Amino acid sequence: MAPHALVVARGALGALPRLWRPEWRAAAVIADRRVLRLHGGAVLRRLARCTGVVRVFSFPPGERSKTRETKAVLEDGLLRARLGRDTCVVALGGGVALDLAGFVAATYLRGVPSLYLPTTLLAQIDAAVGGKTGVDVPAGKNLVGAFHFPAAVLIDPRFLRTLPPVEWRCGLAELVKHAVLGDAGLFAGLERAAARMREPHAPGPGLLEAALRVKLGVVRRDPYERGVRAVLNFGHTVGHAIEAASGHRVPHGLAVAAGMVVEADVAAARGVFPAAERDRLVGLLVRLRLPTAHRGPFSRLVPYLSVDKKNRAGAIHVALPRALGTAVRARGGWTVPVSLAELRRAWDGRSS
Repeated sequence: MAPHALVVARGALGALPRLWRPEWRAAAVIADRRVLRLHGGAVLRRLARCTGVVRVFSFPPGERSKTRETKAVLEDGLLRARLGRDTCVVALGGGVALDLAGFVAATYLRGVPSLYLPTTLLAQIDAAVGGKTGVDVPAGKNLVGAFHFPAAVLIDPRFLRTLPPVEWRCGLAELVKHAVLGDAGLFAGLERAAARMREPHAPGPGLLEAALRVKLGVVRRDPYERGVRAVLNFGHTVGHAIEAASGHRVPHGLAVAAGMVVEADVAAARGVFPAAERDRLVGLLVRLRLPTAHRGPFSRLVPYLSVDKKNRAGAIHVALPRALGTAVRARGGWTVPVSLAELRRAWDGRSS
């Protein structure tokens, strides 16, 4: 599956009245408070042309808001507003807002439609088009959630001009990940464009679209992550553990960048990923000012590695690259079991 409608263009917000369905008699806008200040006015003006009932529900910005408690507060707000099943949840913001709002849409009144307006690079190329929703819990990241595909996604690169530099870098990490696992040409394009991509702006010609093709191509083959979709988790096994161990002080994209290096080193040590291509990955991350080394003992990660959602039969499973643009396909699927000792050696080899 994929969004029923996907618009990628400058001024994509203008397509909102055209895509709004007559059976959606109310809009429930969910966004963090910072994004509402930046973009809420433009979105609310467009929605006013679509429906006479528009309600706004906000939460504090940041990963620490992506919890069951925040979800409950949002749901209680929708219930107090007496919004029915003819409501469309409009998610505005980055990955946190889309994951939260999508999860609300998946469970509110046993499911209502949603529409996504992603405002960060990470959300535009990843969170908005996968159908995954969820929250973080004390045991780890994204361990409670649901698959719930939005009815439409409107991607406007102009939103990216308001990104803080750290959010831009987080998106670049996911862009690199898409290239490593699914498109060698995209990886080469990122190498050529690295110098001019260090600061927030719309990605160069074709890069955003190429990244979306990678994500959508995988999701359409395996919408519920029962097979090939697991390759999209390259860097995420270690990355999610870094995030959780830091109390989410390390942002998602930066944690994934570090996680990709550790997992690529495991693949290189096994002889399944050429060392020269591993070095190209590390070099690109350095040029994009993304982390390739880590601080702290590996032992902090262990409790979170043991509950990663890809684990099978008590073993830690990771998605590994075979070459730039191609993932390892193992006998049991698209992830391979790795030992804590392998991960520890790779971690210690990159620690700072």
